[in-house]
Amino acid sequence: MGWTGGSLRGRLVLAFVAVAVLAAVLIGVITLSLIRLLPERGLEQQLADQAQAVSDTVAGPRPARQLCALARVLRRGETEVYLLDADATPRRLPACQAPNRRGPLAPAPDADLSAALAQGQVTTGTADGLAWAVVPSDRPVRRSGGAVAPGAGPVLRSGGGVLLVHEVRRLGLSLLPVVAWRLLLATALAVAVAALAAWLLAGRLTAPLGRLVTAARRVGDGDLSTRVRVDGDGEVAEVATAFNDMAAGLERAQTEQRAFLASVGHELKTPLTTVQGYTEALLDGTVDDPADRRRSLLRVHAETIRLARLVQDLLDLARLGRGQFAVSAVDADAGAVLSEAAAAAAERAARRQVTVTTRLDAQLHAHVDPGRLRQVLDNLLDNAARSSPSGRQVLVAARPLPGGGVEAAVVDQGPGIAAEDLPHAFDRGYLWSRYRGTREVGSGLGLAIVKALCDAMGVAIQAESGPGGGTAFRLTLPPPRRSAPASGRQRVGPTAPSELPTRPLR
Repeated sequence: MGWTGGSLRGRLVLAFVAVAVLAAVLIGVITLSLIRLLPERGLEQQLADQAQAVSDTVAGPRPARQLCALARVLRRGETEVYLLDADATPRRLPACQAPNRRGPLAPAPDADLSAALAQGQVTTGTADGLAWAVVPSDRPVRRSGGAVAPGAGPVLRSGGGVLLVHEVRRLGLSLLPVVAWRLLLATALAVAVAALAAWLLAGRLTAPLGRLVTAARRVGDGDLSTRVRVDGDGEVAEVATAFNDMAAGLERAQTEQRAFLASVGHELKTPLTTVQGYTEALLDGTVDDPADRRRSLLRVHAETIRLARLVQDLLDLARLGRGQFAVSAVDADAGAVLSEAAAAAAERAARRQVTVTTRLDAQLHAHVDPGRLRQVLDNLLDNAARSSPSGRQVLVAARPLPGGGVEAAVVDQGPGIAAEDLPHAFDRGYLWSRYRGTREVGSGLGLAIVKALCDAMGVAIQAESGPGGGTAFRLTLPPPRRSAPASGRQRVGPTAPSELPTRPLR
C-alpha cells in the first residue's frame, strides 16, 4: 500500500494533484482575461470623463489656449484628441502637436461617430484595439474679441463634438509579471495541499484495506479465527464486517465438518469393531456351538446392515449437496406408506421392547414421492424407537386436512429436545454433538436427510418437544393434484381427525 503508480494511494494523490493543477490553469486563464477586460472597462469611463472635460473647455471663455494645454496632458497619457465637425469628421489639433511628432498617437476608430453625436450624450466604445469616447458640443470656439484669426486656434463649429482615442492593444500586459508569479505561487501551494490531503485520505482508506489483505492471507493459511477491526468510513467498515461474517461462517462450517467427520468415524468404528471381533472368534474356533455361531453370524449381519445404512446416508448427503437427489412426486396414498413404514419399524423396535402404534384416518391422499416419503418415515421412526425407553411406545398418526393434503406426526416418549435446540434439530450433526454424552444418538445425518427430502417434495416438517419429555415430528403433506378417488380402506385406530396429536405424548 505504499507509493507506487499502480497503488490506490498513488492514484489518489495523482488525481488530486491533477485536479488542483487544472483548477489553477482555469483560474489563471480567467484572471488573465480579467486583467485585459477590466482595465478596458475602466479606460472607457476615464475617457468619458476626460472627453467631458475637453468639451467643457471648448465651451469656456478662452478655449484655444486651455484646449492645447489639456491636449498635451492627454497625449502624455497616450490619448489622442480629435475635434468632430457637424458631419462627425475627426480633425486633429495641429497647432497643439509636439514638433517632433508627425502622426497621431492613436487613429480615429472605425465607428459610426455620427450616430454617437446624434445621441446627444457621452458615448464610449472599444473596437479593434482602440478605446474611445465621444462628447457632443454645440458651442463654437472663438478667440477673445469675437473673431477667429487664421491659425490662432481651433474652432469647433456648432453641432460637432470631442473625440478621445486610446490604443489598448498592450493594455494590461504590464500587470502580467506581477500577477503571473502570484498565480504560480498559488498553484504550487494548491498542489502541495492537494497532495497532502490525498496522501492522508488515501492512508485512511488503504490502512483498513491493508489489514483486510493481511487477514485474508491468514485465513487462506488456515487461521479461520482471524478477525479485522471494523473502523473507517461506511463502505470500508461494511467490507470489514462482511469479511468477519465470512470468516465466522467458515470457522463454523469447519467446526461442523470436524464434528461430522468425528461422528461418522465413531459410527463406522463401532460396527467395524464388532464385526472384527465376531469374525475373529469364528475364525480361531472360539465359538464352537452351532447356536452361538448362528448368533454371531446374525450379529455380524446386523452390523453390516448398519454399515450399509450409514454409507447410504453419506451418499444421500453427497447427492443432496450436488443437487442430484431425484424426487418424483405423484398423487399417492400416503396412508399406505405410513402403514408400511410403521409395520417395518415395529419389527425393528421390538428388539428394544418398544411398540409402534398407528392412528390413521381414511382417505390420506397427498402429492409426494412414496419412496422418498418412506425414507423420511424410516429415519423418523428409527430415531423415535432409539429415543424411547423400553416398555414405551411410538405413535404414528395422520389425518386429512380440510383444505386438502395430510397432516402426519411421529411421536416418541423419549427425553425430548431442549427448546433452544429445536431450531437446529435438522442441522447436520447438531443433535449428535449436543446429546452424544447423555443419551443414545445416531450418526447425526438422518434428520438432515429428512429435512432435505421434505424440502424437495414440498413437505413442511417441524419438531416439537413438550415440558414433560417426548418429541413430535409433524409433517404437512401437499394435497394431490387431482381429486382423490373414494377408498374402501378402513381407518386404523380410534381417533378422529381433530384428535391427531400435535404435541408429544405425556
